[in-house]
Order: sequence, then structure tokens, then C-alpha cells
Amino acid sequence: MPGRGYRFTVPISSSPPAMENEDASRCPLPVRLARTVGRKHTIAAIQAKLAAQRFVTIVGPGGIGKTTVAVAVAHEMRSIFDSSVRFVDLGSLGSAALVAPAVAASFGLAIQTDDVVPTLVERLLEAPTLLVLDGCEHVINGVSTLAEKLFQRVPTLHLLATSREAMRVEGEYVHELPALAYPPDNAEASAKDVLQYPAVQMLVDRVRAVRGHFELTDKDAPLAAAICRRLDGIALAIELVAGRVDIYGLSRTASLLDDGLNLSWVGRRTAKPSHRTLDATLEWSYGLLDEAERLVLSRLAVFSGGFTFEAAVAVAADEKVDESRVSDCIWELRSKSMIVARGHESRLRLLDITRTFAAQRLRENQQENLYRGRHALYFSDLFRQGARTDVSGRLRALAVEVDNLRAAMDWAFSVEGDARIGVELAAASASTWMGMALLTECRERMAKAVSRLDAVNSGTRQEMIIQSALASCMMFTAGLTEDSYATWTKARGLAESLNDVEYQMDSLLVLWAHQIRLPSYAEAIELAERCGDVAEGMGDRGAVATANYMRGVSYHHTGRLSQAESCLELSLHRDDEATRRSLINRFGYDRKVDAMGVLANLAWLRGSADHARRLNQMSIAEARQLDHAVPLCVALAWAGFDMHLTSPDDAETKALADELVEHAGKHSVESYHGFGLSLQALCRVRRGDTEVATTTLYSGLEKLSASRYGVFNWIFQAEFARSMADAGRAQQGLEIFDRAKIDLVQNHWYAPELRRIRGELALSNNEGAVACRQYFLSALELSAEQGSLSWALRTATSLTIAEKSMTRREAAHDALRATHGKFREGLDTFDLKLATRVLNGSYWRDGLTGVAR
Repeated sequence: MPGRGYRFTVPISSSPPAMENEDASRCPLPVRLARTVGRKHTIAAIQAKLAAQRFVTIVGPGGIGKTTVAVAVAHEMRSIFDSSVRFVDLGSLGSAALVAPAVAASFGLAIQTDDVVPTLVERLLEAPTLLVLDGCEHVINGVSTLAEKLFQRVPTLHLLATSREAMRVEGEYVHELPALAYPPDNAEASAKDVLQYPAVQMLVDRVRAVRGHFELTDKDAPLAAAICRRLDGIALAIELVAGRVDIYGLSRTASLLDDGLNLSWVGRRTAKPSHRTLDATLEWSYGLLDEAERLVLSRLAVFSGGFTFEAAVAVAADEKVDESRVSDCIWELRSKSMIVARGHESRLRLLDITRTFAAQRLRENQQENLYRGRHALYFSDLFRQGARTDVSGRLRALAVEVDNLRAAMDWAFSVEGDARIGVELAAASASTWMGMALLTECRERMAKAVSRLDAVNSGTRQEMIIQSALASCMMFTAGLTEDSYATWTKARGLAESLNDVEYQMDSLLVLWAHQIRLPSYAEAIELAERCGDVAEGMGDRGAVATANYMRGVSYHHTGRLSQAESCLELSLHRDDEATRRSLINRFGYDRKVDAMGVLANLAWLRGSADHARRLNQMSIAEARQLDHAVPLCVALAWAGFDMHLTSPDDAETKALADELVEHAGKHSVESYHGFGLSLQALCRVRRGDTEVATTTLYSGLEKLSASRYGVFNWIFQAEFARSMADAGRAQQGLEIFDRAKIDLVQNHWYAPELRRIRGELALSNNEGAVACRQYFLSALELSAEQGSLSWALRTATSLTIAEKSMTRREAAHDALRATHGKFREGLDTFDLKLATRVLNGSYWRDGLTGVAR
């Protein structure tokens, strides 16, 4: 009939309906989500605890998924209770006094008395029951009183509650629900990688709900991961943002989040009013706080990346909310899930959505600048105190606060900020930035501080520290350019005017390094000797160690191997550990690591390949312990080059080169990135990949030249030219050598090898026996002057192979035998095995080159 709907005829039973089913219909269990992402183990754990303990409260911030998990647990346990399960949504209750009547009503009980608990207990004793109380936080006093009474009086009752804070009553087991796990920051992560994490799974699942056939690509995987990290894995936030992906796409949505969380984005219409926007969710929790708790929460918004309890009290306390009250408020906010604990046991933080909400309240109170200033001053003091100490773990403790440091400096140098505090922060934090190997960021922040120096800060110790840190970072990221040299010169002038000998030594050390790298050896030796005089006059062990290190490296580069070895060993054995560590903290560089690397090269030159390998391993191990960017670059560079000299085709040579390229590239250390690329080119050309190798070589040399690190350019190009000749491209090899404009007269540690390689190229290009012999004999003479047994062995081998006349060949053979007999280790190295083959007659020339390298 129109207007009456459809009618169905069904059999009618005269039996009365079951009361249990009627009662259940009064408060039905919500439908379980078809797919509860990332909560399988959590649901099982809560189910087991509920079965054993009978009373579990799921606690967590708004939107984290407490209700979803509770509903899933209830559905899993429904069969156990023969459908005697009640779900009571307390969200709409306006008073704690209404809790007991609301629960009684869910069982169909008539409310005829002010105290319904006895009647409710009597009803619950009839059968085992699971009672789910959802959204308890705003009526927590009423819920906790009822729950405790029911738990005590009804042994067959199981209570499952959801709340933003625990009830703190007898029998309660608190399960703090974590956010959905999200991927770490990794720009190379694939879609398959990030989809292992529940937060990304949920994001994709919710996007598909509105977009249909959405598939996450490898290109977009880092964006999806970044969105989930930005939202701290909060389920509601992910669901709300997923709706925007359908409109803007992943990239634009991620950009919108970077610009700031929009707490007003709307979600499902069917959601609870308190869950339709993030703002509503947070406003709900905020409304449950007292006035002091609200003030403290808003003030904590100035922290970034977390905070300690001590820091929170120091920044948030004032005459309105004293330290004792702030302490209580922090505890209350933590218990109400407005503050979370992450990672470190003593470290607290606001979730990003909470922090955004709290920052809005702080701005509304017109107190943002006041508390950002207090925050900046607190961390200025913290980093200044840390810079004065040299205790183990100092850097790690300060590194945890890097996000707060960034926030403080960003505010200080902003229009609303205080540049003087910014300058103080820059000086106090300089060693921390460098210790964390954040060289590029350190450079930018120190440059900003220099630009904001005024008459008060100019010429002070603060400026000296900032200029030195800026110069160091400029040197390590861009090389010893004119700008970095000028900055170091300014730092030296400040150190001299302030009579700070320590920083004078630092600046002299860098200016000396500038001359070494050019290379300009005469000036470098002069500076090293001058430092030696200053250090010995001071009587400071650390300064003397630095001077001996400078002398040793200078002598090494100029081929004075014995003197170099003595100075470097003195530097290592008579060093002062505290002074060395101070240099590392201020400067980001370690003379010990470099000294061991140079000593390893000296050991190889003097015929001790095994000892050289051990020294390189020690140098790398020491650098890894320091956890600084530059020392590890230095150690890997020396180890990789020495390994190339010892066993060029060994897989370890390539592994060291690859690690150097990756590490130096990651930390923007351009000079060593160029070194690593050049070393990779030598590995590739030996495998016959000449085209790619050539491109790689010149890319590396370009970086070395741009950073004014030219000291290795000749040996890299000479080695590459020889390898090209070995690959059957003799003419091309000679062209590479000639294009490098190598000076065969200048005396430095690899000069004998340059002459030998030129002789090999002459031999390959049929320049005649006289020309080849002249190059080889010159290399032998210089090897003897330097005391370089390894260069002598290589040259003697080449000469023996090259000689045609019987008389000359026998003389060369005898010289090779004598040189070979001086070696006591490294007998399995390439050079010694080749020399052995030449001596026993098992080697023959292949017509392309004199040495099969």
C-alpha cells in the first residue's frame, strides 16, 4: 500500500523473546572495521590481559585508535561471553553522576533509585559479562568509582575501558596504546619498504577508499613515509590527511603539512563530533584541563623534538605558575596523554598535532615571543656549559637537543627574535654542529651569526669561535678556497688580539694545511716550523704534538720519509689526549687519525705493507669511534689509496673507495668526495670500464680542484694513464699524462713513481730504450734518496723487463734481486709477486706494456 512500505508474512512463535537479545539491542556493539591496520598483536595482547586481569584501560591521545582497538577486542571475545557484551559510549554524558545510570540503562534496568550500583551488581552476577566503557576521560571520577566497585563485587565481570588518562583504581591494568609505526627518514626507500609499516598501510588504505585504484609508487614512497612521520603515526590524523591526497596528491599534501598542520581538515561525517577534525579532538582534551595545565601545555609548544623534565620546568615556570605547580602539571599532562614519552626514558614531547594546537593557544595569549626567548636562553646556557666540558657522552647528550637548537636559532634570528641571543647560541653550539658532522648546516648558521654581529659582539671571543667554526666548515665542505682562507686569517687575527694561543694554533694549522693542499711545500714547512717554535715556547704537550704532526706531514709530502716518520711518531706518543679531544670538538678534525694514515703510507713506502695495513685499520677504527665526518674521510682516503698501491684488484680497494664516496657525499665533504671518485675511477679502469672510469676521474679531479686540494692530482692522473696503457690504450694514456702537466722535477713522496710511470708510457709508445732507461734510472736514484723501498722495487722491476741487451739486463736483474731481498713482509702483494716472476723467468712481456698491472 502506498505510504506504508513493504509487508512480509512470517511464521509467528508464541514463545516470549529472549531477554538477553533484547538487552543487547539496547547498547549494540559497534561494527568492527573490516581491516584494523597494524593492531593485530596489540589486540591479542589486550585480549590475553583482559582474560587474565579482568580490567584493562586502553590509554592514549585522541585519535590514536583506542576505540577501534577496543571494539576489535570485544568482537574477538564475544563468543566467550555468549554474546553478553555491552558497549557504552560515555562521550555524550555531561556529568560524572550520569555514568552509573547510563551503564544500568545498557542492561535494560529500570532506574528507580539514586544508587543503581546494587541493582547493577545483582544483574551482572547472573552471567559472565564483558563491559566496554568508551571515552571515559571527561567523566573520569564517575567512571573510576563505578569501575572499582563493580570489579570488587562481580568476579565474573570483565571491564575494558578507553580513556585519555588512566583511572588509577584497584585492579586496573593500563595499556598505553602506541601510535602506528612509521618508516625512518630514508630518501631511497621503495614502496615495498615503506609498506611494511602500519602507518603507511593505513594511509594507502584510506586513500584507496576515496580514490579507488590507488597504488603507491617507488617515486612517491618517501613522500608517504614523510607524511606519516609528520603525523606521528596518529590514526585519526592519517585518516583526515588521506582525504586531502585525493584532492591534492601526495606531493602537494606533503608540502601543505610542511607549511603547517591544518587542524581544521574535516573527516567522516559519521565520526564522533570530537573526532571530525583534529582541532575538535584536541579541543576536547584541552577542555578537560585546569587553567594551570592549559598554560603549561601552551608554553611547552616552544620545544621542538622533545624536552627533558628539567628543561620544561625551567622554561614554563613563572610567577603565575611556579616550579612546583609546573612539575605537577607536567605529570598530569603526561597522565592525560597530552605529553608522550619517546625513546629516552627521561625525554618527553608533544605530538606534532598537539604542539600545533598548543602553539595556537600561546599566540592567542600573546606570549609566544616571551617563551621562545626563555627557550632560546635556556639552550644557550645548556650548550655553553656543554662546550666547556669534555666528558664522555657530552656530544651525544647535546645532539639530542639539535631540534631545540634549530628552533631557538631560527627564532633568535627572526624579525621578532633577539639577534644577541642568536649569536650566543651560535658560539655555544659551534662544536656540537661540527661534532655531529652537520657541516653544511653549521656553515649556514655561523654565516647567519656573522651577518648579525654588532659592536657588542665584534672582536669578542664569541666572534672568534664563530669565525673559526665558519672557516672550518667552509674548508671541509667547499675546500680551502679564498673565502675560507680569508675567514681563517680573520680568526687568527682575533685569536692573536685575544691572546688565545689555542685558537692561534688552530688557525696556523689550517693555514698550513692550505699550503700543503695547493701544494706549496716551502710555505707549509715554514709555517710548521713556526708552529713548532711557538709550541715549544708554550711547553704545552698538545701544542707540541700538533707542531710535530705538521712537521711530519710536511716532510712526508716532500719525500723526507725518515724525518716524517720520526715527527709523526713523536706526535702520537707524546700527545695530550685532553688537548687532542678539545681540537676535535672545536675543529672537527683529528691529528691522530691523519698521523696514523700518513704513517701507514710511510710504512708502505719503506717496504712494510703488512704494517701499513694494520695502521690503516687502526686509523679507521679510531675514526669510527669519534663519529665525526672528516676524520673518517681522512682514514678511508689513506687506507683506500694504500690498498690500491698494495693490491689494486682486491675487492677491499673498491669497498674503501665506495664507502669514502658515500660518507663524504652524505656529509658534503667535497674534497674527500672528489678523492673517493678518483679512487673509484682507478678501480673501474682496471676492470676495463674505461669510458665510465674517465668520466668518474675528471668528476673527482674537478671536485678536488674546486676545493683547492690538488696535492693528489698528479698521482691520480699518472696512475690512470698507466692503467689506460695496460688496457691497450697506450697513446691515450700518454695524452692523459701530458694533459696533467706533471712536473717530474719537483720532489715529493710519489715523485719516483711519476718518473717510473712516464718511463712505462715511453716504453708502451715506442719512444726508445734510451728515453725509457733515463726515466727508470732517475726514478731509482730518487727512490734511494728518499729511502723508498717500494718505489725502488717497482722501478727495478720495470727496468729489468725493459732492458734488451744481455749486459744491461743482467745488471738490472741483480739490482732487482738485491732490492727484492730487503723485503720481510707483504710477500703476497702485487709488486712482490710480479718481481718474483721476473726474477725466476716465469714472466714474459705481452707486447702492450712493460708491467702487467
